[in-house]
Amino acid sequence: MPEPDKTIENIVNLEKTKHKLGGNILSLGMVSLFTDLSSQMVYPLIPTFLALMGVSPAILGLIEGVAESTASLFRTFFGRLSDKLQKRKIFIIWGYGLSAISRPFFYIASHWTTVMAIRFSDRIGKAIRTPSRDALISTSIHPSIQGKAFGFHRAMDRIGAIGGPLLAMLILYLLRDTMSELDALKTMFLISVIPGLIALIFIKFTKETRVIKKAMDKKKKTAMLSAPFILFLVANAFFTLGNSSNAFLILKAQEVGIAIFLIPILWMVYNIVCTISSPILGSLSDKIGRKPIIVTSFIYYSIIYVLFGFANQAWMVWLLFAAYGIFYGLSDGIFRAYVADIVEEENRATAYGVLNTVIGISLLPASVLMGLIWTQFNSQSAFIIAAGLGMVGFIIFLISLIVTKQPKKA
Repeated sequence: MPEPDKTIENIVNLEKTKHKLGGNILSLGMVSLFTDLSSQMVYPLIPTFLALMGVSPAILGLIEGVAESTASLFRTFFGRLSDKLQKRKIFIIWGYGLSAISRPFFYIASHWTTVMAIRFSDRIGKAIRTPSRDALISTSIHPSIQGKAFGFHRAMDRIGAIGGPLLAMLILYLLRDTMSELDALKTMFLISVIPGLIALIFIKFTKETRVIKKAMDKKKKTAMLSAPFILFLVANAFFTLGNSSNAFLILKAQEVGIAIFLIPILWMVYNIVCTISSPILGSLSDKIGRKPIIVTSFIYYSIIYVLFGFANQAWMVWLLFAAYGIFYGLSDGIFRAYVADIVEEENRATAYGVLNTVIGISLLPASVLMGLIWTQFNSQSAFIIAAGLGMVGFIIFLISLIVTKQPKKA
């Protein structure tokens, strides 16, 4: 329990900066920018890297599913540990650090099992940092602009994701006549560690925030296990069963004939739309509430995936990648802000950890299922089934709005 004068000071400071994002949001935004600059030099080209090794879509699904799901098991643990210690920054440092040092090992990878180990290590780093980072963001700004803050942070993340593919394309272009495609990819992966290390420098500018603990009865103290939060978890679990790895979107692009050297540009288009839509829709959620936007996000996703299933020309996929970027703006930051609406401050790292664990665990069957259906049947069947599972998540969330009473801006 923080000292009374410090608690009052924290409340006063938040009120004074009611409409400002503040230093923590800006510094964490820069951390995410450079981290994604590094990771997005690598991630969009992993399917191509594996294809050059002769790996099938089913193995791609296994790698992505195992990496995301098994690492996600640790998110609740690290989130709960962060809440117990009331420390955020140390988890942020170790989490981003582990991801940064894992990427150079792509340079020596010669088998898909090595790629899976690297992806797993990178995702462990994400599991360590994400609950604490999101909790720190939620307590660093006034509650009335949480949507704006999370939207800004996701936009900074996406700016890095725009630069990453551009850098990757430049490096691959410069290396095109000097080495094989496989060796060029490995060299580019090695260079990607540089922006990852730069990201660590900005963490020193973040500051811990004192959690404002309120006098609560036992029921209130377990707010993260309340009906709205539990139903939100269930809705996300089913939705994620249809929301497999984005690597399959890249595979779809290759299927319709988009050249390998254009894949980074395609990914950049997606991220440009993400960057523009995230702060706009995040601020909108502060004004009209999270619920209508979350409902829209589920429906929108299912429509986009059905269209991906029927896309059979390159121009269709280009348009759909841009449209898919709007889904990111409708969901990622707003989901985080919604959790802050319905969970008390001292439990938020745990809540973010639980949410990420549920989503991560669901990604294993989601990615494996997508890969198997794609391999055994075709991409159209895989995307349509994924869209149907996404609608199940929408129905559950809709039920949760009917049977539970939630905060005004939840």
